[in-house]
Amino acid sequence: MNFRLELFVKDLQKSIRFYEEILGLTFYKKHETGAMIKHVDFALLLTHDAILNENHYLKKGGLNPKGKGMELVLVSDDIEGLYQHVLEKNYPMESELKLQSWGMKDFRIIDPDGYYLRLTSNKLNDELKQ
Repeated sequence: MNFRLELFVKDLQKSIRFYEEILGLTFYKKHETGAMIKHVDFALLLTHDAILNENHYLKKGGLNPKGKGMELVLVSDDIEGLYQHVLEKNYPMESELKLQSWGMKDFRIIDPDGYYLRLTSNKLNDELKQ
């Protein structure tokens, strides 16, 4: 089974720049209404929300603001390096990098459409460093 997550975005180019320049991710495919990041059995799709018709659940205000009740967790093998990169880009932080009680380091940011992102360390890599 594969897993895909689709985020509907207001400004596709702005979102692509965020995921590439701030998070350092690489898009597998890009076209005028969407873009895809692919990793093993996971794909993240960014789709321009203009493709949704007026009767679509998300257009009728089903989840305002976008992403309400969702936390997108991205795991990094170099969380300290990613954190420094985001700091260097002067991107606003929702929370600073810290060690959590469950043993992983993370920080949180909000993407251009209001999606809440938790950027976290790879537990296995953290255990190997100790």
